[in-house]
Formats: sequence, C-alpha cells, structure tokens
Amino acid sequence: MRHKNLTLQRYLGILVALVLAVLGLTGSILVFHKEIDSVFYPVSSIRVTATPSIEQIADVVKQNYPDSNLLSISLNSQPIHVVVSDKDKFFRQRSDIYINLDNNQIVSVMGRNGTITGIISQIHTSFLAGEAGHVIVGVCGLLLIARAIGGLIIFPGWKKLSTGFKIRWKAPSHLITYDFHKIIGIVAAVFLILSGITGALLVFDKEAMILGYRLSMLTPIAEPVSVVQQDAQKPTLDNFLHTAETILPGGETTFIYPAINSKDTVRIRKRLPGDFNPNGSSYVYLNQYNGEVLQVKNIKYAPWFEKVLAWMYPIHIGKFAGAPMRFIYVILGLTPVALFITGFVIFWSKTYGAMSRKV
Repeated sequence: MRHKNLTLQRYLGILVALVLAVLGLTGSILVFHKEIDSVFYPVSSIRVTATPSIEQIADVVKQNYPDSNLLSISLNSQPIHVVVSDKDKFFRQRSDIYINLDNNQIVSVMGRNGTITGIISQIHTSFLAGEAGHVIVGVCGLLLIARAIGGLIIFPGWKKLSTGFKIRWKAPSHLITYDFHKIIGIVAAVFLILSGITGALLVFDKEAMILGYRLSMLTPIAEPVSVVQQDAQKPTLDNFLHTAETILPGGETTFIYPAINSKDTVRIRKRLPGDFNPNGSSYVYLNQYNGEVLQVKNIKYAPWFEKVLAWMYPIHIGKFAGAPMRFIYVILGLTPVALFITGFVIFWSKTYGAMSRKV
C-alpha cells in the first residue's frame, strides 16, 4: 500500500510540475509579447499624427460592428486599439480592432484567440478553459508557492553549502540530473515564490481586496452605478475624457471603458507619476447620462492593500526595471520547464529504473 501511495504521489507531482512548466514557458514568451506581435502583425508599426477623437473612434467601430459591445479604447497605442465583444452570445468572442486616426480607417481586425500571443496568453491565464481555467491557474500559483517553499525546506545543502551546490560530474547520470534539479530549484526559489504569489493574487484579486478591507477594519467602497437623467444631454466620450483630466490631472490616460448597459459607468483609467503599472492603477467613474463624477480612485491615496495589489501585475510580468529585468524574467520563467524535465528524469529512473533492475 505504501509503495502504491508513493507512486501515486510521484505521478501527481509530475502532473503538477507539467502544468507549472506550461505556465512558466508561456509566461516567458509573453514577457516580449509586443515585440513578437510587431514581427507577425506589423500593424503595430503604423504611426499616426492626428489628434485622437474618442467619439469618432467609437462611431467608426459602431458603424462597422453594430452588433458588438465596445469594451475598451486604448489611448497609449499606435494605432488606436479597440476591443469589442459579440452581443447576446453564450461564448462572447472578443476582437482587437486597430484604427488609423489619420483617415479613420480600420487597418486590422484580429480575434482575441486568433493571434500567436493571444492564444499563448489564453493558455497562460486560463488554459483555454474560460473562468474555470482562470481559477485553476490561480490554484496553480498557490501550488507553486507550496512546492518552492517545500524545496527550500528539504534542500540538503543547508548543512554544507559547498556540497549542496556541487554537481557530481563523475556520478551516474540520474545523480547528475538530481544535482541539476536541486540547484536550479534552490537558485530560482525566491522567483518561483514571487511568481506564485503575484499570479494567485491577480486571479483572486477580489477575494484579496475583501480580506484587505477586513484586516484594515475599513468599509468597502461600493462600485458606483449610473443613474438615469431624463433631461440631461448625454456627453460624448471626449467630454468624459476632458472631465476626468480636470478631476485627476497629470500622468497618462491609458484606457476609456464605455458603458455597456444602463447601469454601467464610463471609466477612465490613468497612470499617474510613480505608478509602476504600465496600464495605470487610478480611475475616474462618471455617470454615463450626464458626465457627473461618481467616484475617483487615486492609487496614491488608496489603502495599503490596494497599493500592494497594484504592484502585482508589473512584478508578475517583470515590467518595473527596464529591458534587462525582462530578459532575466524570460530565463527565470523557464526554470519550471527545467525542473519538470529534470524531475521527470528522476521520476522515471526511480519508478521504472527500479523495476527494470528487479527484473
């Protein structure tokens, strides 16, 4: 019975290691997703000189895609990047639309799962399994933390570092593999724990936010909703943008999220000075019917746990210390792959090598 349980644990360990290797490999690729897209989809190389009119952009999208919801407009991209989704469909297909402001022409349309990096991103964030897969990825982040901490605990080199970090080149191949496995694991342990923590918090951010409010004994701020104003003249998206800039000046406006249903607000996203999130962590919420400012979230004055959560995305993707850090992230992101390969060799030698020796 003990032998069967041990074998089962080994199989489960290999399965978990394989899943983590997939996440590590896809994560390493996504570190340079913009550079990859610029090679395979040169639309990103187009440069425009016109001043963007957000309302004109929305009109172009609505004229060409009347049966789609306009989810977001990215203001820090060239050409302008718009995301739409199908209406009234169980599986809502999202599409990325790129618009040249010089002539208000759509220059490219790509399905969210139709590009190389798009598919890789879906694998990395949900294993192509939607919301359920998203939760599984979050659980994998927790497993990564547990495995990395477990590796630190059982690392045999703590008693004598010179021996623990030594590779026995003249030993049998399975012992050399074991030495590589333990050294790779211990060197990358801190990074693996950090990746697990940031990945899990990106998935379970709402739960983490609730926990943060409870620990801080603060009352959660309710998400604002738009209230219908019968006699009000509905502002344009450019009006919303101007209001947000007046209320929260400075920095860079990165996204505008139009209202989709009758209760939605129009959200303006900004990256203020000192914010390391490339997309920004501050928001202005406006009533879609009259442009009234309903709520302002300035990350500078947010509770400590919101500031911590705002750091999770840039830390997870390595976008906080320039290109050199991103190259380091690519290498470190491949460590789960190396650990899976060396671990599988060790597993094979222990499971089937022992069986062959008995025969």
